[in-house]
Amino acid sequence: MANRVMTTTELAGIIPELWSSKFYPTLLESLPFNDSVSRDYQGEITALGDTVHINDFPQFDEADEILEDEAADADSVTPNDQTLVINKQVVKDFILTKKAQAQSIDAGNRLRDLALFSILKKMQRIIISLIVPSASAPDHTIAYDSGTTLALADILEAKELLDGSDVEEAGRTMIVGAAQVNDLFNITGFTSRDFVANANAMTQGGFTAPILGFNLKWTTEVGTVSYFFSPIFMTMAVQQVPSVGVFDLGGDGKRAARVNMDTLFGVKQLSNLRVVQVG
Repeated sequence: MANRVMTTTELAGIIPELWSSKFYPTLLESLPFNDSVSRDYQGEITALGDTVHINDFPQFDEADEILEDEAADADSVTPNDQTLVINKQVVKDFILTKKAQAQSIDAGNRLRDLALFSILKKMQRIIISLIVPSASAPDHTIAYDSGTTLALADILEAKELLDGSDVEEAGRTMIVGAAQVNDLFNITGFTSRDFVANANAMTQGGFTAPILGFNLKWTTEVGTVSYFFSPIFMTMAVQQVPSVGVFDLGGDGKRAARVNMDTLFGVKQLSNLRVVQVG
């Protein structure tokens, strides 16, 4: 009699299946704006209150030159009052039944991490939506010289607009899209040792030194638009950091737990001259 072979088909009913406790990483967008705008006034709103009044003084008129025995006229300036209002409440909740929790791999921590990321992503979306560069001549909203390709000329034009407005150089930042950050590798002066000492962008896949005075960051959340700015063009204050509350829904007759996560913050653009938008 011929041999009878038992394969995985015959033994299918007793072959176990395993579910790994290690979750495969979720693709997450970069969120550079949240850490790139000023938080100078956050410490003043962490306790009570919902509004921070921020004053800035204009310049005095140019000083007078007087004769030795001549009296000078006193000058005055009126401060400009702007308000940072804590009026943004962003939340993300989810519910897990007791049966699902008892019969599944523990996913609570991973779900909390994703809920937190959802909140941070919304915070960045709000920041981006509030960016309004100056429309006065010269306009701080400009177009790329060629399609949506970020070229050296575009960066220099943005830099010149900031320089022409006397914007401080310290901390200048550029945030660009995925396509635009890769356009930089086509600019020889940024990648060649002939132009930049110890240039290693081509081998390391990134730029470690500032580019024309701008700290480089990128995210897919801006599409093809590029932003060049001083961090103090906008300020954000978080009054309540993202916090987690877990609530038993047994009182509603449900065998489940609800996880609530929320944050409370405010965002205010303080200057439209300290930001340039290219796109």
